[in-house]
Amino acid sequence: MRVEKIRDCTLIYRDTEEAIVITCDSIGAIGDKEMDVVKVTPELTAYETVKVALGELLALGAAPIAVSDGLAVETDPTGKRMINGIRKAISELPDYEIALTGSCEDNMPTVQTGAGITVIGIIQEAQVKYRITKPGDRAVLFGTPLYGDDFSKKLHLALQLPDFTAIRKVPGLLEMVPVGSKGIAYEVLKIAEDNGLGVEWENSLPFDVRQSGGPASCCVATLPQDGVAQLKKYTGKQVTELGSFIKTNLR
Repeated sequence: MRVEKIRDCTLIYRDTEEAIVITCDSIGAIGDKEMDVVKVTPELTAYETVKVALGELLALGAAPIAVSDGLAVETDPTGKRMINGIRKAISELPDYEIALTGSCEDNMPTVQTGAGITVIGIIQEAQVKYRITKPGDRAVLFGTPLYGDDFSKKLHLALQLPDFTAIRKVPGLLEMVPVGSKGIAYEVLKIAEDNGLGVEWENSLPFDVRQSGGPASCCVATLPQDGVAQLKKYTGKQVTELGSFIKTNLR
């Protein structure tokens, strides 16, 4: 058995061709319970949490096959409502057959929402989209970085699961990484580091590249310069050119 870590994905190879891919995400204090800090519906809480884990897996090029939810809330009503949010996410990926399992907390009263969600997928080694960005390729951002109350107020600007599948199908697309709490700059620089490259940023950007992306409200992607035109038509969301990847003195 061979285990490989690629960003937030863990790949387990049982043979030389196919890997099991595992991703996960957690949530706390976001929901409609008494002690929740950010007030949103249980359905949205669960949808956005599983979206993060599914988005990471889809970005790598893997096919999801199972979702496991650990919901630290009572089954009825909060757990059932969160499961509805997870089922909504699964329904938005009709090209895949995805099994769902999980558990709730019915032994103790809960006053704050909490959950951990794991997604399992499969991928052929030759299909892994990693370390394929080259000098001259462009970094772009799909969507808008949002988190906390700002996210719930501007939800229409955030990427949803159909957007992730649409982005993955963009002709010429190379690497793709959902943006989370570490922000846009971290993800772009990590892609550069993984490929032995540097980054030449655009002079003026409409947001702080260090800001959290919340629950994958946006996504960094790389592609050749000639593939940048007409990108917005694939999602209808904002597309921002971030900069170019360049050679470094170390390469």
